[in-house]
Amino acid sequence: MNEGPKSRIRLKFARLAGAKDLSHLDQIKVLRGRAAGCGLKAWPAKVGAAAVPKMAFGPAVSVGHESLCEYADLYLEEFAQAAEAMEKLHPLDDERFRLLSARRIPVFFPSIEAAVNAAEYFMEAEFPAGFSQAAVDAFLALKTLSYEKVKPSGERKTLDARLPVLAASYDPEGALLKLTLKLVPGRNVKPETVAELMSGGKPVFRRIVRKELYWFDSSGKLEVF
Repeated sequence: MNEGPKSRIRLKFARLAGAKDLSHLDQIKVLRGRAAGCGLKAWPAKVGAAAVPKMAFGPAVSVGHESLCEYADLYLEEFAQAAEAMEKLHPLDDERFRLLSARRIPVFFPSIEAAVNAAEYFMEAEFPAGFSQAAVDAFLALKTLSYEKVKPSGERKTLDARLPVLAASYDPEGALLKLTLKLVPGRNVKPETVAELMSGGKPVFRRIVRKELYWFDSSGKLEVF
C-alpha cells in the first residue's frame, strides 16, 4: 500500500538579481520545474488539472527583492540522501537561482512557513540627508508607531510599524540599513516602509536582500532557520 512520501529534502536557494522581479507564484513555478526535471522521483501533487512535484515553500519574498534564504521542501517517492539532491539540482543553477544547500528532514516536520518567525534584510539605498544611527535608535526607542497601509484594492488598514522591528542598525559608509523583522500574520510590515519611517523621507533603494530567516527557541532567542 502506498502510504505517502518516503523522503523530504529541504532545499535552500539564493534568489539572484535575475529573479528579483519574479512574483512568489512565478518563483514557485520555476522551482517546481527544476524539481520535475532533475531526475529525482518526486511525490506527485495536483495543481489545477496538472500533476506537479509536491513541494512546500517558505514565506513569500517581495517583488524587487533578492534573497539568500529561499526554502523549498521537496517530497519524494523514494528514499534519497541530501547529497543526491544537490548533485541532481546543482546543474540547473542559472542567473536566477542558485542552490545553496540540501538536507534531509523528517517527512512530518512542521512546514517552513509555520516554523519561521523573523527575517533579516540588508538594504542599500540613498537615504535622506542627515539619516544616521541616531535616527534608527530614536525609532527603536518608540513603543508604537501607527501608519496606514493602502492595498492596491484601495482598502486601508492601520498597522504598528514598530511592533515587528526586532533589531536595526545603519552603516553610513556603505549606506546600508540592516533590519530584523518579526513575521506577524496579518500585521507584517515591509522593510521599505520601516526604512521610510525611520529616515523621515523616501530612500532610493539600490538593492534589498533578504539575508536570513529565523525561529524563536524555547527561551525566545532567535536562531538561524
